[in-house]
Amino acid sequence: MTYLNDAALWQAARATMTVEQRERLQHLHDEQQREKLTTEEQAEEQALVSLYRETLLIRAQAAVLLKMRGYNIADPEQFAPIE
Repeated sequence: MTYLNDAALWQAARATMTVEQRERLQHLHDEQQREKLTTEEQAEEQALVSLYRETLLIRAQAAVLLKMRGYNIADPEQFAPIE
């Protein structure tokens, strides 16, 4: 990521899962609380959790690089997700 320009880093810092992906993950979590998920649902849930974690990691790495480049990253509004 260090090779990205500032604009690309800001975009990465604001990246997020799609609304549909977030809603599906929430639905699967809710279902899991009520009853056991099917094998396919478990695989889908794990894939969405992995995507969520990767997205968080990318956002965090981008924020660190932006800070190292001199940007003030204290305001959380700067990181409002791009949908």
